[in-house]
Amino acid sequence: MSEKSELEMDGFGISEAKALQKLLIRFMKEYGKKPAGQSDQEWLKERFLAEMPEMGEAEADRLSRETVETIHQYDENLASLKDARKKGQTSEEWFAEKTQEAAAGLSAAAFTQRLSSLDTALENANAQLIRTVTTQGGELSQQWNLDGFIAEQHHANSFNLAAEISGSPFRAEVCAPEPGQVYGKNSFDLVIRDRVDKIVHQYQCKYGADAEATIQMLKRGNYSNQTILVPPEQVEQVQAAFPGKTVVSSIGGTEKVAIASEPLTKAQAKEAQIRAQENGVLPEVGWSSYDSRMMTKFIGRQAALAGISGAAIGAGFHMAAKLAADEPIEPEEIVQTALETGADAGVKSAAAGAIKVAAEKGMIGIIPPGTPVGTIANIACIAVENIKVIAKVTKGELTPLEGLDRMGCNTVAMTHGLGWGVTGAAVGSAALGWVPIVGPIVGGLAGGTIGYLAGSKFGEAVYEGAKKAVGTAKNVAVKMYHAVKETGKKIARGVHSVFRKIFG
Repeated sequence: MSEKSELEMDGFGISEAKALQKLLIRFMKEYGKKPAGQSDQEWLKERFLAEMPEMGEAEADRLSRETVETIHQYDENLASLKDARKKGQTSEEWFAEKTQEAAAGLSAAAFTQRLSSLDTALENANAQLIRTVTTQGGELSQQWNLDGFIAEQHHANSFNLAAEISGSPFRAEVCAPEPGQVYGKNSFDLVIRDRVDKIVHQYQCKYGADAEATIQMLKRGNYSNQTILVPPEQVEQVQAAFPGKTVVSSIGGTEKVAIASEPLTKAQAKEAQIRAQENGVLPEVGWSSYDSRMMTKFIGRQAALAGISGAAIGAGFHMAAKLAADEPIEPEEIVQTALETGADAGVKSAAAGAIKVAAEKGMIGIIPPGTPVGTIANIACIAVENIKVIAKVTKGELTPLEGLDRMGCNTVAMTHGLGWGVTGAAVGSAALGWVPIVGPIVGGLAGGTIGYLAGSKFGEAVYEGAKKAVGTAKNVAVKMYHAVKETGKKIARGVHSVFRKIFG
């Protein structure tokens, strides 16, 4: 992983990583001083008030309660999943069974709408993850930009929803490489295809902080055969800089393709955490009639893929190791004990608290203020669980493939909690659109830091294991992505077949 890729990530460069790492260390050290009789919730409430006194007691109480509840639920889900797998059940079967149980009492329309949102959010996140880990150099794209990913998802989703409702044969797709290929420097970001899968329009999506930043992004590439997609408030200035190009704020809306996506401003992209087909009606009816259990199993497979793809992004671990080398981290006994015994709920709470404070204070642009604490708590859970898996791989207790399988399970457990848990109604697809992309980076930094807090040897073992996992994960994720995508196409054909029977 190059120094350059590390420094050019939008919203999470080395300075943001350093600020978050210091906050994480402070939270862990303060947790080590927690009085014996004090609960994690009480301790976390005190920390929130100490760090952000302006929030008030009621808000601090709510945030600490939701954090602890989310972590407890995650741990229960992961334990349940591990137990099911010991009995021969697959992760996908567990996910389907738990989802059916959680949906008891929901109407068929509400249940299928939730499935639709989760599936769309995970599908888009996986496309972005695969694209991120299959750049030509095998490293993070030099223009890695979460807002751009969110924008691509928004335009594809809003276009496809309009196309579905109007009966248009065109569909938009966030691009990912073909099997055995990697993304080239000037690859398409979005395409629109016709009913025979032929590309009719291709787009390059750039969402810089302002028009000048977007212009500089475009100058670094050669997009002669692509339409440029930018925020609506930047169209005029970007068009002036590239008079020979077509610059738009929506996909579609042409003579060939009348349907168009909804424009998305830069500010809206910052606030958005993907609202996947929230206004859709017709596709959900098709799914309900088709086979909701098949869909839930498929979503479980998408979740496992997201976990394995995320393991291929080692930037966070790399940052943690670099910062620890520059400024050694003193071990914290409570962290060592937690990772050795597995009684790590407190460590997860402290990590979640630190990340939440960093987000609210605007210290890390990659996670915006107002992000639900349940979402952040799940990132903390994945961070801790993944470093435990990586440490076992390094020690030889698990093979790399077994380790990746465990990391996939960790994400399946998270996905169920986000979609159907205590804060599921408030989070759901909104989190799943970007957590699989943000989580591996912020979680890698958090996990790597926690590893060093358990001692330099443990931290170095985690870093070395993470490096090994990256290469293996890339190969597995790309193969799995195309297998999942093919399964999705078969399901979609079944859905459309039922759809035609119902509506003619």
